[in-house]
Amino acid sequence: MAATATYNSATKALSVSSDALPTPVSYGTFPNSENPNTVQVHDWDHTFEYRGGTFGTTRQFEDNTWTQDGFIRSINISVNDLTNFTGGSPNIAPGDHIMIDFGDNKKQKFIFRGTIFTSIAGEFWLATDSRLDIIMADSGTGQNGTYTFYDQRNGRTTTPLGAIGMSANGVAIFNPSAGTGGNPPSGFSWVAGGDAPFVDFGEDSCGGHPQEQGMYHYHDPDFLECWKANSTMASYNDYYGSTQYNGNNIRHPDGHSKMIGISFDGFPIYGPYGYSTPWNSLSGTRVMTTSYSVKATEAPGRPDYGNDQDNPPAGTLMEDWEYVEATGDLDSFNGRFGVTPEYANGTYAYFVTVDPLNTDNVKFPFIIGPLTRETITAPANNGADPQGPPGGGGDGGGGGPAPTLQIGAQPQNVTVNGGETATFTVTSQIIPENGPMAYQWYKSTDGGYAYAAVTGATTNSISVTALQYMTGYRYRCRITGPVGAPPAENSPLDSNAAILTVTGGDGGGSSTANRFDSTASGFDSTQQTFDGT
Repeated sequence: MAATATYNSATKALSVSSDALPTPVSYGTFPNSENPNTVQVHDWDHTFEYRGGTFGTTRQFEDNTWTQDGFIRSINISVNDLTNFTGGSPNIAPGDHIMIDFGDNKKQKFIFRGTIFTSIAGEFWLATDSRLDIIMADSGTGQNGTYTFYDQRNGRTTTPLGAIGMSANGVAIFNPSAGTGGNPPSGFSWVAGGDAPFVDFGEDSCGGHPQEQGMYHYHDPDFLECWKANSTMASYNDYYGSTQYNGNNIRHPDGHSKMIGISFDGFPIYGPYGYSTPWNSLSGTRVMTTSYSVKATEAPGRPDYGNDQDNPPAGTLMEDWEYVEATGDLDSFNGRFGVTPEYANGTYAYFVTVDPLNTDNVKFPFIIGPLTRETITAPANNGADPQGPPGGGGDGGGGGPAPTLQIGAQPQNVTVNGGETATFTVTSQIIPENGPMAYQWYKSTDGGYAYAAVTGATTNSISVTALQYMTGYRYRCRITGPVGAPPAENSPLDSNAAILTVTGGDGGGSSTANRFDSTASGFDSTQQTFDGT
């Protein structure tokens, strides 16, 4: 089964679904000497608020106007604002990164310094009980306007153990911590990921392993090497297959990483490459660096830094790490504000962290930090719903092989004149014994990044009237079955995508209805399907 996600733009709810297996990447042998668990198929479903293209929670003040004198831009706050600002739950704390959109092309990140005076551009402070002073990079006099203030009212939440996101191949992303697993020193937790974790939890060569209920999952981005091998993900999802950077399908043509998953606080997770300047997509790309480093002095109560179980090495425990402001590109959550290829107007996003000098080596905190930007909507029981070992057929055994869906003829690219009918067809069967199958066609209007279900297209072929603006549209079919019986082990199965090319005019039938040619897609209803997010 492929990982799928359906987005409801009206409610901003994103629903993800998977069997928790690393399709199309294989996994290692379990149980093994370090991991006693067997990989299980899971009926994995979870719904949460999607915040891609946003900066988090807005904070409302009674007066949302600003004035500027010199380099200082001031925001007036009331007594109620002050109480809410410094005494909320949680409150704004010194060192927090805040996004302010002034509506004058000065959307910017600022660092709050509490009641300590600052004159550094990009910082702000509580100047009086009724005013916040923000230090701008450019001087101005007599200027004024309105603003939108984004804060961390719901943020700075300790990242929960277990599932905190999902990767694009349907595997759950877990906290960087192993919790109390592996018998760490009292009051401490082992780091679960990394290139050489002190406690071996039996990771396979793709960086994953199953937990007690058999859910295969990742703690760090080692899996990206398996995704890139032989362009594995490129053959699985058009988002990765349609473009690449110097042969790397996990990066956009301009070098920026593609999304490799999504956090359950609603923000996208990117690979390690971002724009050199957060708000300039023409600034080139480079590896995004972590702002975490190992503490020079042991945490209180921790055994001395050493090389054995009684005195584990520095960096092997979660409590060994600290966030140091401005030492890297990313904040304490392991993300940043900026533009991305998917979000030309900006977003908050997480980035996986690797060694800039050797990107095969991962760096703490790997994917998401010890804190999250917004509150994680965690799935119950980590989403675990065991369905039995892979390939078991789910019918309790009957002696025969499990049914498998097989595509006979894939949909083919079609070229027609404008106004003519284009038809795409797929053929399929179930082996070893054929049976009834269900079909649902999907189309993409943005080169294969997002797919929407085509209403009523539920046979093995689809016919559309081709209009000129539809050139580049992609169509593919999702097949499920056997209907009315235990499903095939690879059900649902997605066909390859076929591309529509329209030549000439539209024969007088041109229409721009339901057309989104820029960063959005055509919507056939209130829901949109994103395959593989």
